[in-house]
Amino acid sequence: MMKILNFSIILSLITSYPSHSHDGSLAINEINYKVDKFGRILSSEGRKAMPCPNQTPDTAVFLITGQSNAANYGETLFKTSYPAKVLNFFQGKCFSAASPLIGADGKAGESWTILADKLIETGKFDQVILLSSGIGATAIERWQQGGDLNLMLLKAVKSAQRKYRITHVLWHQGEADLVRKTSTEAYVTRFESFARSLRKVNVRAPIYVSITSKCIHPEGWKSDDAVTIAQRQLVNPSEGIFAGPNTNDLVLPGDRYDKCHFANSGQLKFADEWLRILNDDRR
Repeated sequence: MMKILNFSIILSLITSYPSHSHDGSLAINEINYKVDKFGRILSSEGRKAMPCPNQTPDTAVFLITGQSNAANYGETLFKTSYPAKVLNFFQGKCFSAASPLIGADGKAGESWTILADKLIETGKFDQVILLSSGIGATAIERWQQGGDLNLMLLKAVKSAQRKYRITHVLWHQGEADLVRKTSTEAYVTRFESFARSLRKVNVRAPIYVSITSKCIHPEGWKSDDAVTIAQRQLVNPSEGIFAGPNTNDLVLPGDRYDKCHFANSGQLKFADEWLRILNDDRR
């Protein structure tokens, strides 16, 4: 009984988010959102579509996916300082990027908008297009070929490909699988299936895999758990798979507002580490 209780508590934390922003923005429960069966935001009150820019050789198109810390569960809501250069793409439409991003679930903040602004400021890219598809509390089995979230993601990818070539895949997922005690072998197999599904629809972009399994401290948690070991094993540059941030080490308990999701300091650390990784990428 105790193990079942712990499991349910952890899952509730994985899918919770703050009721308001801590940067002076409008409280999220004051805004109306239309969502689908996955919880993805389909539209946001007051968010107006704008013309989608053409992709240049210096335009980044990020496919962002995984679970809650890849979605809209951050403490602080961000709004781009470059509304004509940092766009949120969803179902054929572009929006000036702002938290929460359309296409992912959750109704709070994220790190991708501030990351995109930083990439513009460093001159790494002339435009950044965000395709946000993260869903909180999801296990990797749902993202492998044939899984319901894999089918959802591929539909989003094909929609984007009518206008854009995806340049980077940013994967941040693992906390739910640690809770479910997914083995290293199973995680590797399921991720490889996920990656193959993208290659089959001509996504040739590098895939970056975060090291992430920490959401509070499940019984027996250690830094080299089965999921973390799998994520490290997956890195294979010859297959176009590279290491993303290690948030187990980077984002400390004080950087998480509920011991799981990123507080403002955690969001900024996460964005800065992605900035370092992407700026060091010379491909």
